[in-house]
Parts: sequence; C-alpha cells; structure tokens
Amino acid sequence: MMDAVPPHTADALPARLRAATRGLHAAAERSPLMATLVAGRVTRLRYVALLASLHAIYAALERALAARADDPVVAALDAAPLARRPALERDLAALAAGPVEPAPAAQVYAARIDALAAHGSPALAAHAYVRYLGDLHGGQVLARQVARALGLADGEATAFYDFGPPERVQALRRRLRDALGRLPVDAQGADAIVAEACWGFEQHRVMFEQLA
Repeated sequence: MMDAVPPHTADALPARLRAATRGLHAAAERSPLMATLVAGRVTRLRYVALLASLHAIYAALERALAARADDPVVAALDAAPLARRPALERDLAALAAGPVEPAPAAQVYAARIDALAAHGSPALAAHAYVRYLGDLHGGQVLARQVARALGLADGEATAFYDFGPPERVQALRRRLRDALGRLPVDAQGADAIVAEACWGFEQHRVMFEQLA
C-alpha cells in the first residue's frame, strides 16, 4: 500500500515543483505571445486562438479529474471549485466568430492528459499545479490587459480570469498548495508529478510559439 507524505514534509512537493519548474515557467512567459498579452497589445485573433487552445487543455483536464474523482490523489486535490472550462466557453462565445482550431501542442497536451487518466497516473496532479496555480496568480492583471488590448468593458469576455474577490483568490491558492503538499503519494509518485509538471511548462512554451 502506498504511504502518504508524512505531515512534517507536507510542503516538500510544492517546494520541489516550484524549484524544478522555475526556469521552464520563466521561458514560457518570455514567449512573444505572452509578452504581448502582459503588455496589453495582444490581437483578438491571437487571443482567441490562445483561448481555444486553453479550452482544449482544460476540457481534457477537467474531464480527467471528474473521471478519476474516486482516485485518492485526485480526491485530495478537490479541484472542482477551480474549473475553467465553462468560463473559457463564455469568453470564446463572446469573442470568436466561429469554431477555432487549438494549436497542435494543445492537442498533444490534451491527449497526454487523457493517457494519464486512462492509466490512473498520479502525475495527473501536475497539471492542476501547472494550470490552476498559474491562473490564480496574476489573473486579475491579465484580465485588465486583455480588456485594454481588445477594447472590452470591465468584466466583459474575461470570465476565464475571474475566481472571485481577492480574498477568495488567496484562499484558493492556499487551498491548492496545501492539497498538493498532502497528496497521498510515495517518492516515486512525487517524482512523476515533478517530471510531468516540467513537461507541462515546456509544452506551454511550444504552444505559445505556435500561436505566435
């Protein structure tokens, strides 16, 4: 039977994830697409393509989390309150003129998540770290920059970034970090989660390059 992470090492996995992915995360954020997004200069065409690609990833992730809800690792994450797919669909409906094809890297990403779910891999948890914690950090800033770039009214077509008031956002961040620190995984499972998070950030870099 798999041993849970002891309480005195509850922060070990979040700390490892931060350390292992720091450089990869920074490389993804330096992509030209993200630079225009952060600067409030992204075009509607590229932004809609980004949303469509993120939708493909989130559709796979949230489908996988729901399908594996009884798995101890997924249950410990309890990520349902963080779901982004409905918000992405609202934003796409408001901004896109019709169906938009996700970037090839997003399709590869979605297939990877499907495979992890099919095999019951604890590495699925890595994608909750890669996506949800990233969304919870800096989302409000990005919402303002998107609105500025696309000439949107306050709150218009930026549901993706809306997790509620700041105190709720902070509580959700703490809750997810704490959940990652308490995942019932052994050393091998923790290694798999860290390796998968590294893959996830690198795949985001590839996706951003394709979209740019």
